[in-house]
Amino acid sequence: MESAASDRSWLKPTVLLCVYGIFSYMKPSEPFLTPYLMGLSKNFTEFEVVNEIYPVWTYAYVCFLLPVFLLTDYVKYKPVILMQGLGYIGCWILLLFAQEVPLMQVMQVSYAIATAGEIGYYSYIYSIVKQEHYQRVTSYVRSTTLIGLFLGSLIGQLLVLFADVTYFDLNIFSLVNVSIAFVISWFLPMPKKTLFFFTEEEDMSGSIEST
Repeated sequence: MESAASDRSWLKPTVLLCVYGIFSYMKPSEPFLTPYLMGLSKNFTEFEVVNEIYPVWTYAYVCFLLPVFLLTDYVKYKPVILMQGLGYIGCWILLLFAQEVPLMQVMQVSYAIATAGEIGYYSYIYSIVKQEHYQRVTSYVRSTTLIGLFLGSLIGQLLVLFADVTYFDLNIFSLVNVSIAFVISWFLPMPKKTLFFFTEEEDMSGSIEST
């Protein structure tokens, strides 16, 4: 019985991570970001959007990527996933309610934190499951991100075309989805082992702490 339970120990974190991935990547407003920023809700000029707002993400992402990469394994992945969720929430709160260019630049910094946190999202599962399940869980985790992106884009397009939903409303839907993902991330088991820093235990089936 214990071995059977051990064999199924990978299911819970995998399911939770996949559901988290679907909601965190299902953002119907993302394909419409530029018209939203240049529309009546924000009324930024093309110059402001292209030259003052969007470039901030590139520089911030480069700055965050190396520290996040180095810290992800040391902090055991889950805090990075939580940070990713907070980054998305902060980004969409600013998209909904901020009006000035400097705040939109902060929004891009928040988005850079979230996207840099993808390192934790994609590597977390390998600290939880046995090596024999790597191929299976990799396919699940990668697939759910694509499903989330597809559903987000499809739902957004259908709502704009057929339901006359505004870009502002789409951003509300995106905020709700990333908030749900953030709540789900709290239920992810905390690894006892990691791939590099914490490898002294041999029994992978005992590599999960209760949260």
